[in-house]
Amino acid sequence: MKIKLWFFVTLAIMVLAGIVIHRCRNYKTPEMEVMRAGKMLAEAQLVKSLKFAKHAFQEASDNYNAAMTEWDKQNDRFILLRDYTKVSELAKKSSHNSEIAIASSKKFINNTEDLLQVRINKIGGKIQRFTDLFGNFPMDKKHREEYNKSKLLYAESLIAFKNKNYLSCKSKLDSVEIVVNDYLTFYHAKLSHYFEAYPQWNQMVSQTIAWSKKNKSYALIIDKFNRQLIIYKDGTRHQTLAIEIGANWIGDKKQQGDKSTPEGLYKIVQKKQNGQTKYHKALLLDYPNEQDKQRFTLNKMNGLVKQNAHIGNLIEIHGNGGKGGDWTDGCIALKNSDMDELFKVCAIGTKVTIVGSTTLINELPNDIR
Repeated sequence: MKIKLWFFVTLAIMVLAGIVIHRCRNYKTPEMEVMRAGKMLAEAQLVKSLKFAKHAFQEASDNYNAAMTEWDKQNDRFILLRDYTKVSELAKKSSHNSEIAIASSKKFINNTEDLLQVRINKIGGKIQRFTDLFGNFPMDKKHREEYNKSKLLYAESLIAFKNKNYLSCKSKLDSVEIVVNDYLTFYHAKLSHYFEAYPQWNQMVSQTIAWSKKNKSYALIIDKFNRQLIIYKDGTRHQTLAIEIGANWIGDKKQQGDKSTPEGLYKIVQKKQNGQTKYHKALLLDYPNEQDKQRFTLNKMNGLVKQNAHIGNLIEIHGNGGKGGDWTDGCIALKNSDMDELFKVCAIGTKVTIVGSTTLINELPNDIR
């Protein structure tokens, strides 16, 4: 009888000890797992996984919150009945979900960065190209304002990209690209149409250079597009000076007050200095000549200018230039120092040829987009 009792007591003690050992094993608090889960979740937030890997981040967050809830639940139980197994499992799941979210977010960000960088470079190239081709182009006021706003928006997109605000960067680039593409298309067509007159310009330039060579004399070529006054001596290019011209320079001058610099074959008819001009010094051209008058009359007949319009006059090459933009009413302006040099070599009767351009534009591709 005593042996049986001893046996059962011993067995009970062993079972109880097993239960206690088992419970003690499961009682071990999962601090490391939970801390790691919290750290991984914070890292996932840092790389904006909520935006770029929303599903994985949400699972990581849900599992972390469930782990914390379960931990609180177990802490409320009697110490020997506490079991943190589920807490550990949930924390590990949260860490795993965070790892997936971080990897997905970084991949998305890297791809997004690459794509945005390509777009930034491409659109920046278009803006530079537009500036090179049309920076001095007479633009409609509305177009000019909208284009300037787009350049500011482009600058803002660079800041957004630097700050890793990729959605804002993309949105700004989308708006900029629409305007730049539209204006490249519009002004590309306008410039192409203007340059249809290049063969005529080239003929006029060749004729003037030949005259200079034959008569062993100076001659002037005014290149409106490239903003150059080219001095030829005895048929050889002698010097090139920077100029400023009429604000509405594209195309030929149609009437008085249109702020356009005329195109054609002219000559110097008067040299002005010593109080004869307010522009330091000036060389008066014979505009309007007979061709200008005939063209003006024809334009009136065709309704291209109003019947009460006047042809205009007093087109000069003069000083007071160097302002950094096109500002004259149709004259050609030089810096005073350049005007002094030009004044010395030019005599009354010197040939002056004004053309749209002396060179073809190399960059007028069809695929401007």
